[in-house]
Formats: sequence, C-alpha cells, structure tokens
Amino acid sequence: MQVSVESPSNLGRKLTISVPADKIESAVSNRVKDLAKKVRIDGFRPGKVPTKVVEQRFGKGIREEVAHDLLKSSLFEALQEQQLNPAGTPSVESGEIIAGQDFQFTATFEVFPQIELQDLSGVEVEQIEAQVSQEDIDGMILKLREQNKAWNEVARAAQSGDKANISFDGYKDGQQFEGGKAENFDLELGSGSMIPGFEDQIIGMSAGDAKEITVTFPADYGHEDLAGAEAMFKIDMHQVQEGGLPEINEEFVSKFVDDGSVESFQNDVKTNMERELERSLTAQNKEKVFAAFLEKNPCELPTALVDSEIKSLKEDMIKRVFGNQKVDASKLPPLPDDMFIEQAKKRVQLGLLFAEYIKSNDMKPDSDKVDAWLDKLSQSYDKPDELKAWYRSSKDRMAEIESVVLEEQAVEKMLTVATVKTVAKDYDAVMNPKTAEQPQADASEEAEVASE
Repeated sequence: MQVSVESPSNLGRKLTISVPADKIESAVSNRVKDLAKKVRIDGFRPGKVPTKVVEQRFGKGIREEVAHDLLKSSLFEALQEQQLNPAGTPSVESGEIIAGQDFQFTATFEVFPQIELQDLSGVEVEQIEAQVSQEDIDGMILKLREQNKAWNEVARAAQSGDKANISFDGYKDGQQFEGGKAENFDLELGSGSMIPGFEDQIIGMSAGDAKEITVTFPADYGHEDLAGAEAMFKIDMHQVQEGGLPEINEEFVSKFVDDGSVESFQNDVKTNMERELERSLTAQNKEKVFAAFLEKNPCELPTALVDSEIKSLKEDMIKRVFGNQKVDASKLPPLPDDMFIEQAKKRVQLGLLFAEYIKSNDMKPDSDKVDAWLDKLSQSYDKPDELKAWYRSSKDRMAEIESVVLEEQAVEKMLTVATVKTVAKDYDAVMNPKTAEQPQADASEEAEVASE
C-alpha cells in the first residue's frame, strides 16, 4: 500500500492511498471461494459450484464489497502509519475497482490543532465575591408576598401597582396588526411587561372608561415591521383591582414550609438564596477564568467540530422551546448558522484547550471532592441517600459529576498562577447580571405576550 499526504491548509489533510492489484485479487479470490461453498445455482450441487461460475455471476458485487472493506481497513492503517487523528469523519472519494489494476482513493479531512498551552501567569482575572444579607432576605420575602397578593376590586381610577382588566386593539398606519389585540387581559400596572408608555397611559382610567393611546415600539423590537414604529391602541377598562400583601403568618408560610413556622420559612428562604448564589458565583467566576484562558490560547479550529457544535446548539434550542413535545425538526423553519457560530467556536476552542490542560497536567478527579459535590447536590432532596445511591449505581452518571469536579479543579489550578482581582458585589448584581448592566428592562416583544 502506498500513501501520500498533502496539506492544503494548516489543519487540512488529503491522503491518497493506493492498494496493490495483487492484494485486491487475493481478497476477491478468497471471497469467491467462500461464496462458492454456500451459493445455490441451478444445475450444480451445493458446495460444488465452480469458482469461475461464481465470479461470472457475482464478480462485480464481490469486487465492490472487497473495495469497501479494503477502503476502510487501508484508511485506518494509513492514519495509524502517518500518525494522523481526524477531527471529524473523512470525506472519501474512490475510483472504480478494475481487475488487474491498483485501487486508488483519497480521504480529505481536518486534524486537531497542535496546542502549546500558555498558562495565566501575569493575567489579571476578576473573581466575584458576594453574600446574602438580611436586606436581601427581606427583599426576597417581599417578592414572595407580592406574588401571593390578594386582589380586590376597587371603584377608583387605576394606580401604579393595581391590576387592570382591559381589552385592547392595536393599529399601525390605521391598520390592525397581528398580535396587537386581546380581550379581558389582566395587566399589573408598573410591571414593565408592555412596551414603553403603554402602562403609563392606562393609569388614571376607571372601570367603564375607553381611551386611545399612542406608543412607539423600540427600535430593536423583534418584528421588523413594528420596530421603531408608532402605533395607536384602543383601550377599554373593565375592572380595577388593588393588591394587598399577605401577612407573614402561619397561613402564608405554610405554602412554603411544612411545619408552618415563620422561623423555618425565613431559614429556608436564606438557605435557598445562599445555594443559588453559590451556583451563580461558581458559574460566573469560572466563565471569567475560561475567558482569560481562551484569550491567552488562540488556536485554529477544525470546521467539522464547529459545524457539529452548531448542530448541537440548534437541537438544544429546539428542546428548550418545545420541551418534551415531539417535534419534527425538518418541518421547522431553518435556524441560520450565524445565530450560533460564535458560541460554537467558543465551546470548541474551550473543549480543545481544556482537554489539553487536563492531559498536560495529568489531572484526575479528586475522590473527596467528588463525594463533597455529591453531598452538596443531594442536600436539597428529601431523600439524599437515595439520590447519592442512584448516582453511584451508574458509571455514566458518576462520570458527569467527575467531569464537573475535574473542571473545578482545573479552574482552581489556573487561578494559582493568575493575578486574582477580587470584586465585591451584592446579591442582586450577581443573580441578575443583565439587569445590573442594563437598568432599563427590555420591553415585551408583542402586545399579545406582554404578560410573560
């Protein structure tokens, strides 16, 4: 077997493989002999069919089978010989297999990049610290009370904080537009769930009032035909309700804790907030380390891996949107690759770098850390021992935990050589980073889904 290697690009490889004719003929001859022992042909006793007859009858198919088998085995052998590791399935082109001639084919693929890792020595990496304060706990309890308001009809003009039951109909340039109409729609005024200016102009209306209001859709609105456009809405007010906050008593807290104890409720709120804060801090701090690691270690990425990651991201999005519903993806509008390409590149690069980091540092998941992680995971379950036993009963499930632990170990090791800049933030800034960066919440995309 002869093998030649070309490098059309940094990562691209093209193998040209030639299999000698005598090897092909030997394989064909052996295949014909084996078939002659099994095939049934009229006029011949079983096992006595001449090989020439078999070759005349089945020769073309036999040669195609031999070519297929030799292609796979020869490609594997050539990759081993040339010490090449394809990043994705090779694209193979072959000619026709002809008696007495060498069989030649080509395999085109990309290889994994050669990575010379740079650590984070001298790189400043921000790490966030935060704690749950009593003020944060009080704020969370207030949110829970607001979510459980008792609403009572009032005979007065609507105020901010009231719930208004309205019907509305939207017009642009005098024409109704899709998604701009609703009947008996409950809207909490001041919630910011509608487009800017919508709720403000309803304040002051009383039950039975009708009004026309004018609003302007945001320039970055999700529907191009409405983005930045002025619209008129006809509003009918049906009812105004005033919300009353429930008292923090046994009746209220029993919705959240079994024993109906106010103290248990407050402790439970604090514990949950601390657990969620820890998760968010871990994720955000890890992201900052990985961002620095990516910037310090740029590398060329195999197209096949990026394409595969894009496909995976699309599938994840469909699952998030449709949940457990069975959906035929082929019937959905195609999702453009541009939506996912940057995220896909980042994930591929991080995966390659992370694997190299683990390998070069000969890292293994620490068993004590695995146990601690499993203990922490089970804390929020009623039967923690059963959950831990369930994880330990499966190698695949334990591998998931070990992977998370190994990632955390890698982050810890990376930080030992970095210049760590500790930044203190409050609970809300950590838990709602987008809100903290953009105080003005984005308006709802459509009037019909404004309450989301």
